[in-house]
Amino acid sequence: MILVILVLTGLAAVGMVFSLSVLLGRRQALVERRLAGYELEPTVVGSKADPGAPETAVVQQAVALTGRIAQRAGILERVEHALETADLPVRASELITYVLLGAVAAFLLLAILVGPLVGLVAAAIVGMVPPSYIARRQRSREAAFERQLPDTLTLLASSLRAGFSFMQGLESVAQEVGPPMRRELQRVFTEVRLGRVIEDALGDAAERMNSRDLAWTVMAIKIQREVGGNLATLLDTVADTMLKRERLRREIHALTAEGRLSAIILGLVPPIAAVGLYFIAPGYLGSLFKEPIGWVAVIGASALAVVGWFWLRRLVQIEA
Repeated sequence: MILVILVLTGLAAVGMVFSLSVLLGRRQALVERRLAGYELEPTVVGSKADPGAPETAVVQQAVALTGRIAQRAGILERVEHALETADLPVRASELITYVLLGAVAAFLLLAILVGPLVGLVAAAIVGMVPPSYIARRQRSREAAFERQLPDTLTLLASSLRAGFSFMQGLESVAQEVGPPMRRELQRVFTEVRLGRVIEDALGDAAERMNSRDLAWTVMAIKIQREVGGNLATLLDTVADTMLKRERLRREIHALTAEGRLSAIILGLVPPIAAVGLYFIAPGYLGSLFKEPIGWVAVIGASALAVVGWFWLRRLVQIEA
């Protein structure tokens, strides 16, 4: 049995190392993969001409199987949207496969060296780190996009007053702003050159970045196209409204700082107190783990602490 576990651990470790090598090499192949659909000669999947694909049939089959299962479960589309918003050059099916391989490898390795409980904790940590990083990067790009939007609209209005067309104004603004706004505008230009309506391309950008402000802006532009009016004045009005809303949002964020700090402190007190008590009097706290009623008490207290944490966070979270 131990030999089987060691073999599985070795295989999982090899798979994780190979997965990391593929992930690290994907950034170098980012431009080639974006232009792959426009090449004259099709590339063979898995060959050296396709640097973005996995290089072994086993990895290809594993990724394909994981993608099908995730698609049936409804997970694949959400992961793709998160990766697209976070601007990470990784396929969703590959990411899910590599995270699962890493979690299995961490569980088997630490379960043999330390114990099953530590292995489960390590597997949970390995499984949670990539989604947490993606979610944080996603929130960071969305927040940066929202901060850049009022200034972008103001620059666009100035370009329109200078005599530029709407498309020319967007192109000139894209040269002045930084990422992530520049990246999204460049994608809009590409879609428009391929024949899409500019309002539809901007609407997709708003959906991709989860930006209600941009969605409202696109709606206002569509209405202006139908009823007429000065588009530059309209954009200035929309930008001024966004700035006022952002100012109000920051005021609310400052007023709720005390409540958020209280939620953090109350959430950290139970585990810190438990760890401190364990080092001070191990026998006193260790009795909880010797009887079934103690395990029930620990699990119940942990569940209530988590519920209280989210409850307090929800109370101080105000939509502006």
